[in-house]
Amino acid sequence: MLTIYGLGHCTTTQKAKKYLEDKGVSVDDIIDIRDNPPSKQVIQKAIVSANGQVRKIINTSGNLYREMGLKDKLDTMNESEIIDLLSKNGMLIKRPLITDGKTLTNGAKESVLKAAWLDQ
Repeated sequence: MLTIYGLGHCTTTQKAKKYLEDKGVSVDDIIDIRDNPPSKQVIQKAIVSANGQVRKIINTSGNLYREMGLKDKLDTMNESEIIDLLSKNGMLIKRPLITDGKTLTNGAKESVLKAAWLDQ
């Protein structure tokens, strides 16, 4: 069973959920990433799955990212500070974040979803 962190009204989150369900993958209800951001452990796994490229898991097009001026600040922050920030501000995380506890993906690209969740 997969856990999806996202927003119920987010079309990207809905697209990923529908794609997986249409392919027969069991998916939990969407966890609202605003109210219940992923744990620090899940965020750490996301960074590892992005080959340490933190910006790949960050929602750089979001309002909060711009409001906080993170474009310039991220380069001065260490990984621990970034993980702490993301664990408190789920809207900074690229949606949807999908995990089964071991594997983790960000976004709704069908090629990524297929490789991670269907071609196992």
